[in-house]
Amino acid sequence: MAYRQSVVTFVDILGFSKIVEKGPFAQIDEMLDAMGKTAAQPVGEVGKLTSILSFSDSVIRARSLEGETVYDALLQEVQDLATAQWTLVEFGMLIRGGTTVGDIHMDERRAFGPAFIRAYTLESSLAGAPRIVIDPAVVERIREHLHSVGSRAKKRTLIEDLKSHLHLGDDGIWFIDYIKSVSLLNDADYVRETLFLMREFIIESALREQSDSLILPKYLWLIRYHNLSVGRLFDGERGLRITSADVPAADELLKPLLLKVRARPTKRASAP
Repeated sequence: MAYRQSVVTFVDILGFSKIVEKGPFAQIDEMLDAMGKTAAQPVGEVGKLTSILSFSDSVIRARSLEGETVYDALLQEVQDLATAQWTLVEFGMLIRGGTTVGDIHMDERRAFGPAFIRAYTLESSLAGAPRIVIDPAVVERIREHLHSVGSRAKKRTLIEDLKSHLHLGDDGIWFIDYIKSVSLLNDADYVRETLFLMREFIIESALREQSDSLILPKYLWLIRYHNLSVGRLFDGERGLRITSADVPAADELLKPLLLKVRARPTKRASAP
């Protein structure tokens, strides 16, 4: 028994207790399966695919680096997580998580190691919103790996391939851009139709929260992410967007004030 260098992701399912109270067993089981159906294999089995262990409202995933570069393993994990996150939002389930690279041991009974602790810390302390963040240390490790790549053109291609599945947050932390990632692999009509369904889910969920709810900010973040994604993919379709008319708490209170301040002409200094 020994640690294995792996890409490790810790995921927390938000509001899982309410889901368990209301949802039938089969639906909950199907939701949990979504976290691993794209690349799962039996826990502890040697290979490139991801080993998965779920317990209550948490899921731990580990993709061994054995036989793979850190870049290839991270790219595959990001793509799989994007697919899983998209599927779970279709179910009406939000998740938050952290992805890192390091030592972990996983078998049918337990999972532990420095990378487990790091991924958990990223999820609990850094993610904040319903997003899966990438460890800044891993971003640096990817940069170091790309130094060994031959041509500048190939390096640029690899960087763009990875960035096409990620988004840089306002806080300087990269997170998995599941909407953009899935849109690259699916028909535009399917993406548009699903975004309409996600729009309704977000609106209904946000309206159920009181103004002082600690959950409401998560939906407000999701509204901004949804609108940003819609603007990039379907810029002319304003019906896909979520506005303050749909969710009053999403009103950008400072925006009109800032526009007025910027529009106000500056006074010229009088000649001496």
